[in-house]
Amino acid sequence: MKTLFSFKTLFSFAQRLAGPLLRISLGLVLLWIGSLHLQNPHSIVVLLSLSLPFLAYSAFVYVLGALEVIAGVLLIAGLWVRYVALLALVLFAGTLTIFVIAPAVTGFPILNLTGQFLLKDIVLASAAITVAARDAARHEAKRAQRTQLASRSEEQALSPVNSKSKQENASGTREQTPSQPL
Repeated sequence: MKTLFSFKTLFSFAQRLAGPLLRISLGLVLLWIGSLHLQNPHSIVVLLSLSLPFLAYSAFVYVLGALEVIAGVLLIAGLWVRYVALLALVLFAGTLTIFVIAPAVTGFPILNLTGQFLLKDIVLASAAITVAARDAARHEAKRAQRTQLASRSEEQALSPVNSKSKQENASGTREQTPSQPL
């Protein structure tokens, strides 16, 4: 009995959807977080004053928010994806340093509300790594395909004699070359 629903079809669809969906959702998260930082930098300045006081300035939070918004827009648009994903990874890694530098702020290892909120950046950093790796692999595959196509065209353009002799060999007519004595 054949069903309309097949897991193979479902998994194939999921495989095609996974990359773009992860890239766009990461972009949306960055856009959202960045716009919140631009709207109200105070809560981030307070967090920075408790963990990285040398960065606890509204101007730094505005720059951070602008970078997040730009990264989000570029990811959604699909532009410079692997480089933007690496920037996002740096942003998330910066947030995660608070666990190491100021564990009291996060309540580490028994996380308080701030620690629980910041812990999400592990998943976001993993998503950024995945987006960068998928885009780099896609780029390399396209480059390999272009190189292969270029070498084929070059080979065909440079060797009309070889293609003529291949055609003659295929049709069964071969030129005889006189044998040379040893």
